[in-house]
Amino acid sequence: MAKDLRTFIRQVEEQFPGDLIRVRREVSPDLEMTAVLRKLQDEGRFPALLFERVQGTSIPVLANALASRKRLALLFDTTEDDLVQGYVRRQSQLMPPLPCNTGPVKEVIAVGEQADVTRLPQIVHCGEDAGAYISSGVVIAKDPSGVYNAGIYRIQIAGPRKLRIYPGAYSHLWHLQRAAERLERPLDIAIVIGHYPTLYMASQYRGPLEVDEIEVAGGLAQEPVRVAPAETLDLNVPVDAEIVIEGRILPGIRESEGPFGEFTWYLGPAEMNPTVEITAITHRHDAIYQDVFNAHPEHNLIGMVGREANMYTKVKATVPTVKAVTLPFSACCRHATYISIKKEYDGVGRNAGLTALGADPFVKLAVIVDDDINVYNEAEVMWAIATRVQADRDVIIIPDSYVCELDPSAYDITDRTKSGYLNAKWIIDATKPVGLPFQHRADVPEDVWKNIRLEDYLTQPESVPAH
Repeated sequence: MAKDLRTFIRQVEEQFPGDLIRVRREVSPDLEMTAVLRKLQDEGRFPALLFERVQGTSIPVLANALASRKRLALLFDTTEDDLVQGYVRRQSQLMPPLPCNTGPVKEVIAVGEQADVTRLPQIVHCGEDAGAYISSGVVIAKDPSGVYNAGIYRIQIAGPRKLRIYPGAYSHLWHLQRAAERLERPLDIAIVIGHYPTLYMASQYRGPLEVDEIEVAGGLAQEPVRVAPAETLDLNVPVDAEIVIEGRILPGIRESEGPFGEFTWYLGPAEMNPTVEITAITHRHDAIYQDVFNAHPEHNLIGMVGREANMYTKVKATVPTVKAVTLPFSACCRHATYISIKKEYDGVGRNAGLTALGADPFVKLAVIVDDDINVYNEAEVMWAIATRVQADRDVIIIPDSYVCELDPSAYDITDRTKSGYLNAKWIIDATKPVGLPFQHRADVPEDVWKNIRLEDYLTQPESVPAH
């Protein structure tokens, strides 16, 4: 059977019993579901939750499904520690989609006036959001050459057959929509909700526009994505999805969209953004609505692994001795990177940092550490900064660089008090100098402490011997 969302649910239940919790209590889609996720986050817990009874709809909602590195590792048949390398190994293995006549997502077809998006869960995620949003839709479009692009964008529900979409400045969808608009044509899009998660991860692929991201999804899953013609558009859509919304981004129309709680964990301001006319909705007869809470670690994890893999590959081309790369949660998995290298000569830390800052425009801080530092342990990174950095020599600032427009500290070139796309980027080179005296790290030898079995020492005896 083809891989789909249900495949992933089974994998989680089999490999990590208790990691998926079924919530049988009826819940409101207006802040209550995300309140549960926020409470769990406060306790440092990130289980997947299947809300079986959601007010206003007959469709259950799966949330938090991708909020765990160990669950993401299931997708690549690997471990958390090898997740980035597992992604790198598959990312370039493009696999063309498999054409089909139909599939499960075609079990229920609503076209025209029957296509009512308000029958889907109307989820309000954050307190000041402008209303219900689709935050988990993988938006699929194709360029004139037939290459498919996929991306996740915030989509406001504006009526039964109307959406407002924020494509983001300079995204691939932005380029495709602007090109169609110049010709006064609408852009056909399909919004895919619920699929095997490698489709979601492929939507965050950081490669050239001419790479087909449906083929990337096939490579990541190690099997082709099954597709069939859309009902109302000149597009092929993944037939093993849970729900597909078909529509057209209309040219020359902008309406106020937002505010919306973003991946930066700030409220993204309202913008004048394009509208989408819904032409059809297809879904399984027992569809599951997969939601992604943007202002929450899950959203950041979806894009993090692909971004880490992209950065690892590019930094390794410059510094072959790179050991590990991560985009930490504390920086929303976007705005900072920690990179460990085996330092063989002075200056290489700066080279790694410069490459990292150029590899991903969202990243504005690169911290470079030695290979004795675990970059996945933020306390160790901070310790390296505190003990190995001379700030006047090891902090490098690069002014007026392009960054993500959703960075709340980004500014406009004409007026730094206005929001824009520019910010300073900086490197902290927290590596020790080569060939100069430096104090040795005090620790128990690794081959000693790693071989300790704590249960041999900490198991309580059944009875305490008398003295």
